[in-house]
Amino acid sequence: MITLAYCAGLRLGEIVSLTLGDLDVEGGQIEIRDTKFFKSRRLPLATGVVSVLRTYLDARAAAGAPSVPEAPMWWSPLRRQGYSYGTTEQLLIRVLRSAGLKPEHGQSGPRVHDLRHTFVGHRMMQWYRDGVNPQSQLPHLSTYLGHKDIGSTLVYLNITPELLQQASERYRRRCAGALQASGEQS
Repeated sequence: MITLAYCAGLRLGEIVSLTLGDLDVEGGQIEIRDTKFFKSRRLPLATGVVSVLRTYLDARAAAGAPSVPEAPMWWSPLRRQGYSYGTTEQLLIRVLRSAGLKPEHGQSGPRVHDLRHTFVGHRMMQWYRDGVNPQSQLPHLSTYLGHKDIGSTLVYLNITPELLQQASERYRRRCAGALQASGEQS
C-alpha cells in the first residue's frame, strides 16, 4: 500500500478500492477505476513497484486469499475480507510511525496523502535531472494523477531548495547567454 501511495502517487481511496483484476503484473500496469471526478486511468508502474506487488500477491495467495479478479487487492487473513478505508489509513499511519516519520501521538507529522505530494515533487526533480522541461510534462502528470486540470496538479508542487536550485540551473543554462548578449548591446 505504501509503495503505491509513494511510487505511483495514489490517493488513499484509490488504494483501498483496488481489486486483483486492476493489476496487470506482466504488463506492469494498474487500472484506477471511477475515482475522484469519476475518472478512470491505466498507469504504468516501475519495475520495483511491480516486484513489491508480486511479492505481496504471493504472500496473499499463500494465506488463502480469494484469487478472483473482483477480490479486493488488500485482504486480511484474520477477518477474511478486504480492508476498509479507515483500517487502511490506520495501517499506513502505523507504517509512517514505525519508520520514524510521524510521532507516536497526535496529528503532527506527514499524512498518508502527503506521500502523493512527495511523488509529485520527486517526479519534478527527476525531470529536471533528466533535462526534461517539466512544464511540458505537467499535462501528463495531471492525467497520471487523475486531476481534472493542471491547476489541480500545481497545488501539489512545493518549492524545495533542491527543486529551486534545479530550476535556477536550468534557467541559467538556457537563458544566461541571452542576458549577457543583451547587456553587451546596451
